[in-house]
Amino acid sequence: MPIQDYLPLEQELDKLADLFEDASKSEFDEDPGLFEGRSTKASWNAQCSHAADELREELNDLIEKIEGRLHDGQFA
Repeated sequence: MPIQDYLPLEQELDKLADLFEDASKSEFDEDPGLFEGRSTKASWNAQCSHAADELREELNDLIEKIEGRLHDGQFA
Protein backbone atom coordinates (compact mmCIF):
# COMPACT_ATOMS: atom_id res chain seq x y z
CA MET A 1 0.00 0.00 0.00
CA PRO A 2 1.45 3.36 -0.98
CA ILE A 3 2.04 5.58 2.04
CA GLN A 4 -0.13 8.36 0.56
CA ASP A 5 -3.07 5.91 0.79
CA TYR A 6 -2.54 5.53 4.56
CA LEU A 7 -5.73 7.07 6.01
CA PRO A 8 -4.18 8.99 8.96
CA LEU A 9 -1.66 10.58 6.61
CA GLU A 10 -4.41 11.39 4.11
CA GLN A 11 -6.39 13.10 6.85
CA GLU A 12 -3.42 15.19 7.97
CA LEU A 13 -2.64 16.24 4.41
CA ASP A 14 -6.27 17.25 3.95
CA LYS A 15 -6.05 19.32 7.13
CA LEU A 16 -2.90 21.02 5.89
CA ALA A 17 -4.50 21.92 2.56
CA ASP A 18 -7.58 23.21 4.42
CA LEU A 19 -5.40 25.34 6.72
CA PHE A 20 -3.60 26.76 3.69
CA GLU A 21 -6.92 27.56 2.03
CA ASP A 22 -8.36 29.20 5.14
CA ALA A 23 -5.21 31.26 5.76
CA SER A 24 -5.14 32.39 2.14
CA LYS A 25 -8.82 33.35 2.17
CA SER A 26 -8.34 35.38 5.35
CA GLU A 27 -5.81 37.59 3.57
CA PHE A 28 -8.68 39.28 1.74
CA ASP A 29 -10.41 40.21 4.97
CA GLU A 30 -7.18 41.43 6.56
CA ASP A 31 -6.37 43.88 3.77
CA PRO A 32 -9.00 44.15 1.03
CA GLY A 33 -7.14 47.09 -0.51
CA LEU A 34 -4.44 44.72 -1.75
CA PHE A 35 -6.99 43.13 -4.05
CA GLU A 36 -8.59 46.28 -5.46
CA GLY A 37 -8.88 46.06 -9.21
CA ARG A 38 -7.55 42.49 -9.24
CA SER A 39 -9.95 40.24 -7.37
CA THR A 40 -13.31 40.30 -5.69
CA LYS A 41 -13.72 38.37 -2.49
CA ALA A 42 -15.59 35.63 -4.37
CA SER A 43 -12.94 35.31 -7.06
CA TRP A 44 -10.16 35.34 -4.44
CA ASN A 45 -11.90 32.57 -2.51
CA ALA A 46 -12.20 30.51 -5.69
CA GLN A 47 -8.51 31.05 -6.43
CA CYS A 48 -7.62 29.96 -2.89
CA SER A 49 -9.68 26.80 -3.28
CA HIS A 50 -7.95 25.94 -6.55
CA ALA A 51 -4.54 26.64 -5.00
CA ALA A 52 -5.33 24.37 -2.04
CA ASP A 53 -6.41 21.60 -4.41
CA GLU A 54 -3.14 21.93 -6.30
CA LEU A 55 -1.18 21.94 -3.06
CA ARG A 56 -2.87 18.67 -2.08
CA GLU A 57 -1.99 17.10 -5.44
CA GLU A 58 1.61 18.30 -5.17
CA LEU A 59 1.89 16.83 -1.67
CA ASN A 60 0.70 13.47 -3.00
CA ASP A 61 3.25 13.63 -5.81
CA LEU A 62 6.05 14.55 -3.43
CA ILE A 63 5.20 11.75 -1.02
CA GLU A 64 5.09 9.27 -3.89
CA LYS A 65 8.51 10.47 -5.08
CA ILE A 66 10.08 10.26 -1.60
CA GLU A 67 8.50 6.86 -0.96
CA GLY A 68 9.98 5.57 -4.22
CA ARG A 69 13.42 6.83 -3.25
CA LEU A 70 13.01 5.23 0.18
CA HIS A 71 12.19 1.85 -1.35
CA ASP A 72 15.13 2.24 -3.73
CA GLY A 73 17.46 2.53 -0.75
CA GLN A 74 18.41 6.15 -1.46
CA PHE A 75 18.31 7.05 2.23
CA ALA A 76 20.68 4.33 3.39
